[in-house]
Amino acid sequence: MAMQQHEREMYVSMDKARQSLVGLDAVDAFKLAWECSGKQMPEIMREMGWTEYHAKRVFGTERYFPTFEDLPQFCNVVGNTIIIQWLQVQAMNYGIAPKHVDVDCAELVKRMAELFGEMSDVGQEASAAIQDGKLEPKELRRIIRELNDVVDRSMALIGDLRVLERTMKEEGVRHG
Repeated sequence: MAMQQHEREMYVSMDKARQSLVGLDAVDAFKLAWECSGKQMPEIMREMGWTEYHAKRVFGTERYFPTFEDLPQFCNVVGNTIIIQWLQVQAMNYGIAPKHVDVDCAELVKRMAELFGEMSDVGQEASAAIQDGKLEPKELRRIIRELNDVVDRSMALIGDLRVLERTMKEEGVRHG
């Protein structure tokens, strides 16, 4: 019975993480996959057989992506399936416009405060979990839930900032 509850919570946790990909554009998903890999760009380029020009186009703000056939190799190279998950979420939410929030300085400060608040919640759960010197499954699940909140807020902010970045580029606005 406890295992079924744990499996259900894991499924909900994974589904929630996938849903946080809804607001991301394809280029954001590629960048996230790269960032999560921990690899430097030259290593990814070498393993993918990409030129510097090709890599800059894939990870730039323009709409340029690897071929469909390259996706399994890319997932293997970066060591995650974020792109596949992103595609699945986009297919499941096709036609539903993601909700983006315009970000200005005040909004960014507000959102960062919320993100730091979520990080504080993670810290509190972790601190409580280690009080007795051992970790228990229920404690781990509480920490994971709090981390999911951090991921959700982070992904929403990343999506909104990427929208702003692309808008500024289209409008020719340059900010250092």
